[in-house]
Amino acid sequence: MKRKIVSIMAAALILTPALASTQNIANTVAATNYQTYLDGTVYSVKLNDLLYKRTVFFPKEMTTSNKKYPVVVWGNGTFVTSSVYEEILSQIASKGYIVVATNDRFCGAGISESVSVEYIISEGKKSGSVFYNKIDAEHIGSAGHSQGGMSAVNSSRLNSKIDCVFDIQGCQFSYEAAKLTVPTFFVTATQDNIVPSSWVKDSYDACNAPAVYASVKGGKHLDPGDNHAPEIFAEYAVKWFDAFLKNDSSAKAVFLKGGALSKDSRWVDYASKNF
Repeated sequence: MKRKIVSIMAAALILTPALASTQNIANTVAATNYQTYLDGTVYSVKLNDLLYKRTVFFPKEMTTSNKKYPVVVWGNGTFVTSSVYEEILSQIASKGYIVVATNDRFCGAGISESVSVEYIISEGKKSGSVFYNKIDAEHIGSAGHSQGGMSAVNSSRLNSKIDCVFDIQGCQFSYEAAKLTVPTFFVTATQDNIVPSSWVKDSYDACNAPAVYASVKGGKHLDPGDNHAPEIFAEYAVKWFDAFLKNDSSAKAVFLKGGALSKDSRWVDYASKNF
């Protein structure tokens, strides 16, 4: 993951002067230090409150756009922070998402992800925020890895604003998965010795909502992290969120029976239900 810290200057931005909200964002950007990713196409900013420290990833185009962007909230694995997942988070952001990740190291209950939903919505209402008028509060997803996958599941139960879940090797209990009401992709890996595929499959079996289950062939538990093998997880996370946050019918077809996921040789043990 190549990244750098830059001071974004207003002169470097192409602005439409008549658009007041864009000008406000430009003023905020001009005074803020960001990290950049993916050859400068993705930015991140640190946003903290009394409860949590957050890193928010977003596409560079957002700073000069008048669109609103769907949101993904993220939960980390046990003992680690979002700095471990910069590759997957920046890849999701690059496809037109605002990705909100706390530094919560023990997030399984889902509280920090649920709170992040409310936090970023409130940022979208603040005229001095870079996210002013940029938050599509009607399209929000949750995601996470390991204990963070458990968090993604539980945050959707805590917060009705969450529309779908991308659960990577989550260690949630079956009774928690049974309470899900939104589309959920239960992702696992065939060589995961920390959260075995059988554990994740039990969650899929218990889920009564639309759900998909599949296992990355040869994958290990740490693969979603930087310097491992996050690419396949990022690829399918984008497709999942495109399907259920952008209402992309072709992306949704990827996950249905006979779709691209079921035919992708990098995955095994595909199953889906309730679509």
